[in-house]
Amino acid sequence: MIQKEKLLLIIQREYLTRLRSKIFIVTTILAPVVMILLLILPTLIQTMSADRQRQFLVYDETGEIGQELVGIDSVYYRITTNPPDELRASLITGDIEGYLLIPHEILDGKGKVSFYHGGTAGMTVTSRIRSDVQQIVRDIRLDRIDTPAEVRAILAERVQTENLTITAEGEEEADSGFYMFLGFIMGFIIYGAMFAYGAVIMRSVMEEKTSRIVEVIASSVRPFELLMGKVTGVALLGLTQFAIWAGAGAALMVVAGPIVTLFMGGDSGSVQSTEAAAEAAAFSIPYINPIIWVGFVLFFLLGFLIYSSLFAAVGSAVDQESDSQQLQMPIIMLIIIPLMFLFPVSDDPASTLSVVLSMVPFFAPILMPVRMAVLPIPLWQLGGTILLMILTFIILIWLSSRIYRTGILMYGKKASFRELWKWIREN
Repeated sequence: MIQKEKLLLIIQREYLTRLRSKIFIVTTILAPVVMILLLILPTLIQTMSADRQRQFLVYDETGEIGQELVGIDSVYYRITTNPPDELRASLITGDIEGYLLIPHEILDGKGKVSFYHGGTAGMTVTSRIRSDVQQIVRDIRLDRIDTPAEVRAILAERVQTENLTITAEGEEEADSGFYMFLGFIMGFIIYGAMFAYGAVIMRSVMEEKTSRIVEVIASSVRPFELLMGKVTGVALLGLTQFAIWAGAGAALMVVAGPIVTLFMGGDSGSVQSTEAAAEAAAFSIPYINPIIWVGFVLFFLLGFLIYSSLFAAVGSAVDQESDSQQLQMPIIMLIIIPLMFLFPVSDDPASTLSVVLSMVPFFAPILMPVRMAVLPIPLWQLGGTILLMILTFIILIWLSSRIYRTGILMYGKKASFRELWKWIREN
């Protein structure tokens, strides 16, 4: 029979001791700071890079496209009459940053525009040049055939599409791309948490074992209660840290729209950047069903309990972290395998493969939140998966406690899988 008072004391000790530790405080503060930097740095870098004015020469055989490019931005583009050989030599010596060769047949739908540079033109530059040239060539070709304004308007229009999900309550708009991305983020967060907090449990057991503190503790508390309290305390610590990060993330979401607009606005002279700015101005975070957050927390907690019990067993079987690699390998593989199925599951969350994999207790912590983010999960699948995970945890914590009972008192010897099985049977 579990003694609740002792179990609660162990949970409290594990939770409060680590909550006050410098590592917890630093990592809890550092994560939101990193999030802010990742959000702001691109804008700062874009602003700083804007101070360096770029210019590309245009050798235009059509006599029309170059003038239009200069009309868009007379600093970014400059017409040149120097022959291609001289332009190439100037580029090699570093006198110019890059140049465009526009053949005369491009307006007849033949040939191609060549952009030469010294390797300094990134994706933004090449994308802008491609967009500007394509827009100008299209307009000139439409002018040549006296295209009516009505036809131009039709060509310029964007077809509006809706992504609707039909449920028993009715229909609602859905953003599949966003929810797929959300599922990926949730899956990777839980994946990282399994490793990070599992390692915390394993090191904690090894530290207590090598310092011989556990001998004193074990004399008054059963190994099962000690292991259960340790795993539960660290699990609550992880939830606390995620709650703090979630609050900081929610605050960042409020300012995400204006920052994205500022960043995507880019260079006002570009057709592409103008369209991007318009899209960014309408940027908003789609509605996220609270059930998704509840599911994320629930599967994180259950997954943590399952894997922490395994890591605790490994920690009790060795004296040094370097000796734990062999015993950790099966656990690590169980965590990595669901990552291989992230895309298939998110792409077709209702398939038989997705359903089966997401209900496997060892894979569910990562794959089920991904499915929940993309589509509503039937209650029988959620309930069945949760039940299987609870049963798995109970079995694993029982097996791990039997290993723990013998392992915490073993010193100077690295246990093998055969010996672990022997400890389980004998206890």
